[in-house]
Amino acid sequence: MHLVLVTGFLGSGKTSLIIKLAAAARAGSRSAAIVVNEIGEIGIDDQVLRRLELDVWELTNGCICCSLAGDLIDTLHKLDESYAPDLVIVEASGAADPASLLVALPYYRGRALESTRWITVLDPYRLPMLLEVMTPLVTSGIKQADQLVITRNDLASPPEIEATVSAARSINRQAPIHRVDLTGPLDPSVTGELLS
Repeated sequence: MHLVLVTGFLGSGKTSLIIKLAAAARAGSRSAAIVVNEIGEIGIDDQVLRRLELDVWELTNGCICCSLAGDLIDTLHKLDESYAPDLVIVEASGAADPASLLVALPYYRGRALESTRWITVLDPYRLPMLLEVMTPLVTSGIKQADQLVITRNDLASPPEIEATVSAARSINRQAPIHRVDLTGPLDPSVTGELLS
């Protein structure tokens, strides 16, 4: 089973990216399950994903990275036992720092995780402001990511995109940076990198 953790601040495009990744997995004959972490009592993202006939498991009323880390491990066990997906995509709440989630993963005792991938989604419109007002949270998400995805490339200006690339690269020098337009299909090579 492969695990993909998708993080990014509220409104950055995480759900749109997850829809495209799940569709790509299905097109490649891979079964995919999605775990959504909603802070409130009523989940919105899971409703959108269910309408697209995606297999969604929801965790609510807490942050997946702290109070719900144990619930996520339980959910992974249940998914493994009852569904055995090839791929599990976890959408963390936009206000979460999921670093502690990685600490909880060793407690998962199901089928071996063949890979664990952390994708951080960046919005070029808001990244400069977020880096100013939420520096530790945003910096942590960028620094620990295996892959960085810059959304809204169809709308943002070239200077905004370049500023986002520069800011991300100053925090994380190793992670590949992908520029995507989520209104159309993802480039298959980008999808391959994000899901491998």
